[in-house]
Amino acid sequence: MNRRNFLNQTGKAGLSIMVLSLAGDLAFAAEPQTGKPVLAGQPCRNFNILARTSVIDPKDNREKFLLSNFADGETGNIILIDVKTGKGENFPLPVGAGAWGLVNWHDNKIIVGTCTEQAYLHVFDLKKRKWAEPIISKGESYFWQMGLASDDKVYGGTYPGCTLTQYDPATNEFRNLGKVSNNPENQYSRPVYCQAPGYVFVWYGFNTKGIKVYHINSGKIEDFGEPDDTIKEVNTEFICVERKAGLAFYDAKTLQPLPTEGYEEKMEKTHIKIQNGEWCSFITLKNGRLAGVRGQDYFITDAPKNNADYSTPVNVALKRIPVEAPPTTIMSLTHDEDGKIWGSCGFGQTIFSFDPKTKKYWNSAAVCKNGGEVYGMVFANKQLHLSAYVGGDLMIYDPKQPWDQLGNKNPKLVGSVAPDLIRPEAKSILGPDGNVWTGWSAKYGVYGGGLSSVNPVTQEVKSWYDPIPEQQITGIAADNENIYFTTNGHASGLPYNEGIQCHFVVWKPGTGIVKDIPFEKGVALNRALLAIDGLVVFSHKKELSIYDPGKKEIMKTIPIEDYTDLLIRLSKDTVGIFTNDALISLNVRTGAMAEICKVPGEVGAATVLPDGTVYYSAKSKLYCLKQG
Repeated sequence: MNRRNFLNQTGKAGLSIMVLSLAGDLAFAAEPQTGKPVLAGQPCRNFNILARTSVIDPKDNREKFLLSNFADGETGNIILIDVKTGKGENFPLPVGAGAWGLVNWHDNKIIVGTCTEQAYLHVFDLKKRKWAEPIISKGESYFWQMGLASDDKVYGGTYPGCTLTQYDPATNEFRNLGKVSNNPENQYSRPVYCQAPGYVFVWYGFNTKGIKVYHINSGKIEDFGEPDDTIKEVNTEFICVERKAGLAFYDAKTLQPLPTEGYEEKMEKTHIKIQNGEWCSFITLKNGRLAGVRGQDYFITDAPKNNADYSTPVNVALKRIPVEAPPTTIMSLTHDEDGKIWGSCGFGQTIFSFDPKTKKYWNSAAVCKNGGEVYGMVFANKQLHLSAYVGGDLMIYDPKQPWDQLGNKNPKLVGSVAPDLIRPEAKSILGPDGNVWTGWSAKYGVYGGGLSSVNPVTQEVKSWYDPIPEQQITGIAADNENIYFTTNGHASGLPYNEGIQCHFVVWKPGTGIVKDIPFEKGVALNRALLAIDGLVVFSHKKELSIYDPGKKEIMKTIPIEDYTDLLIRLSKDTVGIFTNDALISLNVRTGAMAEICKVPGEVGAATVLPDGTVYYSAKSKLYCLKQG
């Protein structure tokens, strides 16, 4: 599963709102020549703060707001912000994109756990400003949230092993305590709670869900609560869990049930309502003030005088994170009618633009209040339509108007398909009816998917759940009559469903499915799907199938040398196929194939300008290719 100069805008009631943007000069490595790709630069830059705490810095004895930043596809960092002066320090990690795991060990060491390709544990000596050698958790991709328990050791959860880990900062000893669920389908152990002396609590999922408790003295891991419970709070007095019947409380010493009366009022406040009515999480600083992060900005504000005031909106001053944002993976690419390139970040919920004429770029603030990333980007009615994970959000942004996401004006949230659908896996396309269509994957722990459409004029949102039961929609395309989509067995929080048959589907707006072609079990379809020259091309295994809408059948299948997840339209009848190391052309009528150029690894996104110029991305790098 991540950034700028800022524009200062004034909101209602004279509130000064810092809106994230980035304008920079970005030179080509060389002037583009026909058939020779060149590096355009790294215009996608943002912050994606996954964890935060505070420290008393031993270097100057001043309190610092500590942020852990995830830089998707690149190297993450931690950031120290002086809570009085606002000055920041930036410390890149030795390796790894970043982390949810962050622990302050006695204002002496900072413990950081990273994701996504390999789970690394990093230890930063605050006084020396030096990183220790990384610790590798074998077989794990993610460290999730971490906590400091009563034995002065750091505990954390993992993916995909669903384990509990233990790290002793005093001895530098790391242990994997084993899987916390007996269900082999469960891959997640998150979050971990360490506030109750003698115990560590960990939630697991997503095939089945529940809570385990680790007894520090005995080393035993046992069930806690009831199946499907989730933890709401753990402290030195009680444990609060959520279940369908409501909240339940347990004694933090004996782990025995408690009466519900009187304990809910004692629960810690963790969120404050800001000026637009949105709830933001915070930590409490040593001086009693509250510090939090909203997207690309941070805030420090006075705490409300009493508990009731936490639900009263507070005008917080959002300030830019005071260090340079790193480059991050480009998730999606498109272009506007003027030839400007638009894209989204691989994690961090921001978008960017790049002007090929001036070589300048800009990066936005968060496009919505939910975390995640923008998958779908389509221009319709001269406005940019966005679809985003994790809230199933559908937004419209007008580049010609001032940015005002905080006021839900620009970009404007026009609807959501959550909770049933959360991940716009297939991204978005412009349909034959003029609406923007998106293909979705279901919520965590559920096999399934769906479609949504947004009318660019009326902004009406419609959705269809599970057109192919228990399969996500992975690819989507359109011609002047139909929507086409492919399905597969991937799901959020679950292993791939090997028992299903993937489908190629023809969907007519206003009617629904008009053609459904299932494939044999074991044949996986993906996002590579393109309507071109009256035909439809899609990928499976190391093959491309070509579907004829007129004959309503697959007319031929063409072998290719490598796997592809991305197809582009190079000309009227020519498809561009991105493999792991090359861009290959395919004439859909003649079947003729030729290598156009080499590419630097897996290409994540691409767009083709009206003059045929191709822009494509590999991680954070944007490349330009002029066709002959």
